[in-house]
Amino acid sequence: MRILVIDDDEIARELISSVLEETGHDVFELPSAIGATREIFKNAIDAVVLDVMMPDINGDKLARLLRQNSRGKNLAIVLVSSRPVSELRALAASASADAVVEKARIRTQLGEAVARATETRNRGLDKVGA
Repeated sequence: MRILVIDDDEIARELISSVLEETGHDVFELPSAIGATREIFKNAIDAVVLDVMMPDINGDKLARLLRQNSRGKNLAIVLVSSRPVSELRALAASASADAVVEKARIRTQLGEAVARATETRNRGLDKVGA
């Protein structure tokens, strides 16, 4: 899978990317939301992992914007943050994101969250296509 990681924290971005690369994914990185749509189209991105707290635009707001774009409707979107998981789930629901992961659990839960998000998005697409 081709995954775009957007996080303004370089250390967190590198950790997320390495975890995804270890599970066999092609990973692309951006330090902010600027250029995200171009990167998604240019690299045929399948999933996006978004940090919630970024200076330009929060990840949940970017997720909402991506969902408004025809290509964004097909993306699996995972929100990551150091916020409690209950807050993340509420943000994900309001932003139409598919999964959430607390940053403290990136190593243990990210791969499964991306797989679950992709499966959820594919099931939704199958329903639309049927």
